[in-house]
Amino acid sequence: MRLAKEQATSFLNIVNDLKGPGLTVSIGVNQPKWGRKKIYVAVSANQDSIIVDAVTLEGTTVFAKGKKESTLIGKTLSEIRDSDIQEPLYDAAKMAVDALINKIVDEKKSSSVEKG
Repeated sequence: MRLAKEQATSFLNIVNDLKGPGLTVSIGVNQPKWGRKKIYVAVSANQDSIIVDAVTLEGTTVFAKGKKESTLIGKTLSEIRDSDIQEPLYDAAKMAVDALINKIVDEKKSSSVEKG
């Protein structure tokens, strides 16, 4: 249990490093079938819906480490959401991207209400 807590804390520290001014962060996880490992993906996007940073956590043990996922960086949120790629990394990324799209829309709505 202690090792699992350390792993979760380590990944959340990596996720916190993705945060910055004007950036929104979300985490997604694939829903594997029996015998497949889970993959967690944390995605950071700017207000233009461009992914500026992404990290993954994958592995079957508590010793798995987070690592940068450069294949997602520079893509738009809609590009990931609408992708036909059927693999665990993209399944997790799509979950994170859906949450990011909702967060960005909500932030834009609330900022327009404050102005208006």
